Amino acid sequence: MNKVTVIGLGNMGSALARALLKNKCAVTVWNRSPEKAEPLVDQGAVLAPDPFSAIAASPIILVCVTDYMAANHILEKATANLSGKLLVQFTTGSPQDARTSETWANVHGFEYLDCAITGSPSSIGTPSAHILVSGSKAVFQKADPTLRFLANNLDYKGELIGLASAWEMVFIMHYYGMFLSLFHSVQICQVEGIPLEEYITVLDKQGKRYEKWLCENILSGNYLETSAPLELWAGGIQKIAQHAQDSRINAEFPQLAARLFQLAMNDGYGREEVSALFKVLQKST
Repeated sequence: MNKVTVIGLGNMGSALARALLKNKCAVTVWNRSPEKAEPLVDQGAVLAPDPFSAIAASPIILVCVTDYMAANHILEKATANLSGKLLVQFTTGSPQDARTSETWANVHGFEYLDCAITGSPSSIGTPSAHILVSGSKAVFQKADPTLRFLANNLDYKGELIGLASAWEMVFIMHYYGMFLSLFHSVQICQVEGIPLEEYITVLDKQGKRYEKWLCENILSGNYLETSAPLELWAGGIQKIAQHAQDSRINAEFPQLAARLFQLAMNDGYGREEVSALFKVLQKST
């Protein structure tokens, strides 16, 4: 039986643990807020009392927390138990975050892969799941059977550890342009008297279901988070803006988007759906 530890039980971390349990893995979990583990314990997971015990329990450790700072804070407390094990990092970060973590892994004697999930938590364990992976080919081959429980579509990008996060940036960047242009289009509808229902119908005919859904959020005024809160998107664009600056490529657009998302965070919309950004853009008219 595969033994796997999952550290971090937010929406995505919980989805990873559920998929492993469904495939008869022996799953140990740990989360800063232990109550999040209760549904998983009911399904057969073992709740570790601390990160040290969680890492000691399994040869493969999956980490999916808020950011690399949080991940490093957790892992540094249990460095001794990581020796000889395989750490698979699912925490969203930058290529530089991945390179720094790989160096740290090499110093402390454990194997390391960096992963990025391009879909929602609900996709994990389904045919639509898509996971980007980078790192040593030999280590990837060792982890492959376990990672296949999460996504049959494992997209191995190469030995350079930063490639998974770099490709994730490439895939998600177009969404930020879509958000800004879509929400501006909604404002045009509002000021020119075009019923938003008509625009939603057009989007539906064009097969733009995600855009249609975002507009339906605005129309109903329901911005409740369902899978990917605004704070997740805010963190993503901040990393892209920082990457652009560090790489000396033009950073104006990601910096603009990052500022707008930060305004939404400042207004307390972080735990709402990304469509809540519209409320910030509407205020600026």
